[in-house]
Order: sequence, then structure tokens, then C-alpha cells
Amino acid sequence: MTAQAPDELRPTGRPNARLGQTVRDMVLSLAVVIGVIAVIMLIAWRPQPDPVRVIDPTPALLSARAEAGYPVLYPEGLDASWRPTSARWEPTEESLPEKAWFVGFVTPQEQFAQVSQSKAESEGYVVEQTSRGRPAGTWGEWQRYENAQSTRSLVRIVDGVTLVVAGTADWTVLQGLAERLSPTALPRQESASPS
Repeated sequence: MTAQAPDELRPTGRPNARLGQTVRDMVLSLAVVIGVIAVIMLIAWRPQPDPVRVIDPTPALLSARAEAGYPVLYPEGLDASWRPTSARWEPTEESLPEKAWFVGFVTPQEQFAQVSQSKAESEGYVVEQTSRGRPAGTWGEWQRYENAQSTRSLVRIVDGVTLVVAGTADWTVLQGLAERLSPTALPRQESASPS
């Protein structure tokens, strides 16, 4: 038998109780820190609304009126709560080769509404502008369309020109917008908004 040196350490095979406490204490400490961070984030976090980028639709409208060969319409007397966010005078996929007038708004109720016009002869233009809406009755001389995503549309074809007033706004807002359409109106921030 050989004698062991007194400084030599040998494993005993017994679990170290303090090691388990240390791991448990670290896990508990980490949970407390994560909990404190979560509480601070919940208190401090505020959802940021998507900023609405307002544009001036006048240049596109004037181009459309100069080139169209038919009365290009714009809603008259919208107040500042109607924010124009897009406007263009260019062909769409379904209006080719004809150009289409388009202006989109964020409504006072934070919904979307648009006006579009084209002399396109394609039936696909109505499908495109109503977001694949299906007929849903009439309103005066307008045909109503609605799709599964709650996009509502008013469509009227006069002298070969298709006019569409559409959006996520409710029917009364879209009808009020349609009633304000004028061949001489220009973008401005005054008057009362449609109901």
C-alpha cells in the first residue's frame, strides 16, 4: 500500500449541497431581474401610431385634368381632418393603356377612402378598384360592391368613364364623399367634412 500525501484532494462521491443552493439562487435572481425589466417596459411602453404622411394631390390632379379628355373629379370642401395620402395619374394594371386618376385619404374616423377614375374598357378595372368586391345593391345611380375584408365601393360608369369611390369607411362616409365630387374642386383644407 502506498501512502497518500496529505495535500491531495479526493472526490468523496457525495453531492455538494451548497452547489444546488448556488444554482437555485442564480435562477431566482435572474427571474427577479427579468420581472423588474418586464414591469418597467410595461409601464414605459406606449404604442406609436403609424404616422400618416400627408401629400399635396394638386400636381397629379392638374395633370389628370389637362390630359384626360373627360371631367376629372375631386371632392369639394373637405376639411383638414381628411388627409390626402396618395395621388397619381398613371395607368394601373387593369386600365392599360388608359391612365387612371387616383386620390386616397385617411378619413376623420381614421379609415381609408379613395376616388378613382379611368376611361378603361376592361371589366378588370372595376374588379381591381373594388378589391374584388361583389355587387351589394345600389345607391341611386351607383352600384355598391363589398368584399370579405370590409372594403366598400360605389361604382358608376358615365360616358365610358368608370368612377369608383371606395374604402374601409362606412357607407354614409363614402356616399358623402361621392356627393362632394366636382370637376372644378381643388385640394384645400376648409369647409365641413362629409358625414
